[in-house]
Amino acid sequence: MNKEFGRTITRLRKKKGLSQKQVCAELGISQALLSHYEKGIRECGLDFLAKTADFYEVSVDYLLGRTTNPNSSQAQEDDTPDIDNVEDINRIKSNTYCMLNRKLLVNSTAIIYSLLAEINNKKLSKNVSDYLSVAEYNVFRKIYSIKENNNPDFFEIDSPSVDEYCSAFLTLNDAKISDIKSNGSIEGLEISDDSLSEKFSESYPLLNQLIKNAEKALTQNFKI
Repeated sequence: MNKEFGRTITRLRKKKGLSQKQVCAELGISQALLSHYEKGIRECGLDFLAKTADFYEVSVDYLLGRTTNPNSSQAQEDDTPDIDNVEDINRIKSNTYCMLNRKLLVNSTAIIYSLLAEINNKKLSKNVSDYLSVAEYNVFRKIYSIKENNNPDFFEIDSPSVDEYCSAFLTLNDAKISDIKSNGSIEGLEISDDSLSEKFSESYPLLNQLIKNAEKALTQNFKI
């Protein structure tokens, strides 16, 4: 069992406004044992896993953090597209991948800006916004340039070194953000699994998935 299981069952319990005692009465376990499950101290058995999925009306995959869709195991037959050949399979996989990652990025960006609003530091908000804007701008330029006959006047900046400028700009803003953090010019925002799950009960699982995806990519590419 992974750590995500404990976070998920805690989040689901709080979302329903239930105490550990109430959940224990429904699932037939002690409060101490449930507390250990939620904190990730102990692993549960398959029986408890199935009972929990039924109790919260979510899939086992969702409880284990294998999907961000609470009801992924309840897909209807009509939801399955007709697949005639390998090209269709690849297209469906690509479209699904794009839609899922778009949802993760949009959701996580919304959480970032909600936290920035709480911090209420204009300089920090500007640096973060500049960083994200230039990162997406640079990616869009690369996609746009895949076809050589696209309108070359679409962008005002016409420089063969634009990639280097973007990279330098991102590094500069990263340093500015770190400087704001280190010089104590703003009060820190206390963030924990509990606080995030309470503030963003619907979108927090998506943020967790984005973190997993990013750390997996970093680990695979840099052998961290």
